[in-house]
Amino acid sequence: MLLWFCLLQIVSCCYIFLLEDNRLKLLSIIILSAIQLFFSSFIYFTSNPFNVFSFVPKEGLGLNPMLQDIALSIHPPLLYLGYVSYVVPFTIVCAAMSFSYPLMSFPRKRESINDIRLLKTFSNIGILFTTIGISLGSWWAYRELGWGGFWFFDPVENISLFPWLSGIMLHHSIIVTTKTRRMQNWTVILSIITFLLVIFSAFLVRSGFITSIHSFAFSPERRIYLLGIFLIMGIGSIGWYTTTSLRGNALALTKQSQETNRDCHSHFRAFAMTNCGNSILLGNIFLLLSLIVLIAATLYPPIYSLFDDKSIIISETFFVNNFIIFVIPILGTIGLFTTSSSIKKHIIILILSLIITYLISLKVTFSVISILTIIASIFLMLHNIHYLLVKTNYCRNRLKASNASMILGHFGFALISFSITMNTLLQSEMDFTGRVGTSKTFNEFKVTLQNIKFAQGKNYYRQIAEFWLEDNSRNITILKPENRLYIVEKSLSQESDIYSYLLYDLYAVLSNIDDDIIHAKIYYKPMISFIWLGIILTASGFFIALIRKNSS
Repeated sequence: MLLWFCLLQIVSCCYIFLLEDNRLKLLSIIILSAIQLFFSSFIYFTSNPFNVFSFVPKEGLGLNPMLQDIALSIHPPLLYLGYVSYVVPFTIVCAAMSFSYPLMSFPRKRESINDIRLLKTFSNIGILFTTIGISLGSWWAYRELGWGGFWFFDPVENISLFPWLSGIMLHHSIIVTTKTRRMQNWTVILSIITFLLVIFSAFLVRSGFITSIHSFAFSPERRIYLLGIFLIMGIGSIGWYTTTSLRGNALALTKQSQETNRDCHSHFRAFAMTNCGNSILLGNIFLLLSLIVLIAATLYPPIYSLFDDKSIIISETFFVNNFIIFVIPILGTIGLFTTSSSIKKHIIILILSLIITYLISLKVTFSVISILTIIASIFLMLHNIHYLLVKTNYCRNRLKASNASMILGHFGFALISFSITMNTLLQSEMDFTGRVGTSKTFNEFKVTLQNIKFAQGKNYYRQIAEFWLEDNSRNITILKPENRLYIVEKSLSQESDIYSYLLYDLYAVLSNIDDDIIHAKIYYKPMISFIWLGIILTASGFFIALIRKNSS
């Protein structure tokens, strides 16, 4: 929490330094100071990191072996930076509501232009670093935990998606608001809700309310403090928004905003006449529904346990199926409405998508929902390729930053959806038990335990099993998973070994060794590289949106 609080202070100082409107600056300082007072009090009274023990603890003499990884070292700071960045949109809209201030009154007021740019900039910072942080955690889990997956749908993992999904909605809502002055109330509400979800997520993770493999130290005092902070800020901000709306002073209803809308109507008519704004609204509705389902499914087990001694667990299948229900229409909505293509081109691209899906189905057995996901993903990817060619005049002209951001983000999202679906359909695993020289067949590979070695690292002993995987073309892949005994921590951990090809990963992890008998798991994980590529493309889209010049 100390790191979280320090990043909150840094972001707050940057915002105040960049803020030009003196009317908002004073109130923004008051709001940010109140937020910092809440969290500094929480840290000081419930989890002071500077308290000194009067004894030497038996535990805590070394970092958990699984945490000794570069990806996990930078995962929390980036994730926290993304989360705390949403304090700026929250502060801007709360301060603007307090003055009944028409935040979207540009181009008349230079200060208002700066305000909306800061709202947009810090929203982009939030979604960029939240995306990178969550992705690094997923990459770490895939490489280190040894179960062959990258997302377990553990409660804490699901909770990390609460602010992320809300941040995605805010990111797109701001786009419509800055260009057409529509969806202003969406922007205001999402600015408030996103930061409240950050606080609510902290409460769930650190209160002990949920059971998770991501264990955090918790106490009743922390639970009460965090819940109190969430309720005070939630009731205060939402109540203030409701009050200003009832008074007729909500941002979208101010007289000056209405006058500005009339003055600028013709300037933004081209954008408003497109379906982009409507598609973002529709997409936000689907994202909102998925967020509601995710929150309900995550909170249902602990709430149920309050009324019954029996515990329930919601399976991974439930989350996957419910997410796909919303992902498919989101993919279709993006493809249909954001590229300004004619009905004829939509039909041609749909036919191409069906043909490609049919060719894939010759090798893969699909369920109905998988087919729909594949079709929608290919449909969106082809639309983005076509849009890229049109906007660059078939690679003759340079691509605008705004178009590049949209293409990268949407293509990356479609690629992630396609790759995860194919990975789920095609992945397989094998339990290997045998001595040195034992061979077994796995898919198209002949798996042979070639050798067992022992070695010593910097702070651990290594037990290495060497597997040779030979395919039908006699190409050999060597995997060397390890068991490690850490000297200081006196703990045993498994270290997987992964060899990545373009279309698939080969993954091996040791279970245990009984005398000279090896127990291991071998995984075949298709399309993993494309999942990481899709994440990189999506993050690149957010990065371009952040650094590109804001147009007035």
